[in-house]
Amino acid sequence: MSVWAILVAAGRGERLGTDQPKAFAKLGGQPLLAEPLRRLDESDWIDAIVVVAPPGWEEPVILLAEELGCGKVTACVAGAATRTGSVRAGLAEVPEDAVVVLVHDAARPLLPADVLERVLAPLSEGWDGAVPGLPVADTLKRVAPDGGVAETVSRDGLYAVQTPQAFPAASFREALAADGDASDCAGMVEARGGRIKVVRGDPRLLKVTDRADLELVASWL
Repeated sequence: MSVWAILVAAGRGERLGTDQPKAFAKLGGQPLLAEPLRRLDESDWIDAIVVVAPPGWEEPVILLAEELGCGKVTACVAGAATRTGSVRAGLAEVPEDAVVVLVHDAARPLLPADVLERVLAPLSEGWDGAVPGLPVADTLKRVAPDGGVAETVSRDGLYAVQTPQAFPAASFREALAADGDASDCAGMVEARGGRIKVVRGDPRLLKVTDRADLELVASWL
């Protein structure tokens, strides 16, 4: 089995208040990117890694990979204006004989090893993709443009979806070849009729968006 990981690290991170891209915000004394990159490289489930970097930051990413001794990194490419475009750029570096493509956001640095196993397992059962998710605990309300509540939405069956997300490589290429965009890769596969399974996620897969998120993740290290 040939599993290629695309590590998407092209976000600008403006809400972090730094003059560097989010991937290079400091986490535990190292760039945030170092943590998910190291974890993917050390995983027995991953054969090769393509990093999608902020445009102009390809060389620092390569140097970081070398410093960490991440020998599975085969390429580093510049990201695009959208997340889907960035994933397409990374997918172009994945060889045709790859069996599985796994996409992970560098903004979720604390990647537990067991989550990798959980998202890969359903692919051998005929699913077109698998994503980690957590049941929504909060009450959900749809809000009108004037700020008023339009309706209270039942949270039954609703999940907050995370990354990494895994797909059979061939069907994933077909989905990404189509026009359009989605908030996550699974959405592109779903748009073509693909069956996606949700597996148990992990609260540690918090997405770093602002300074408070970064400090919380640092406290978990």
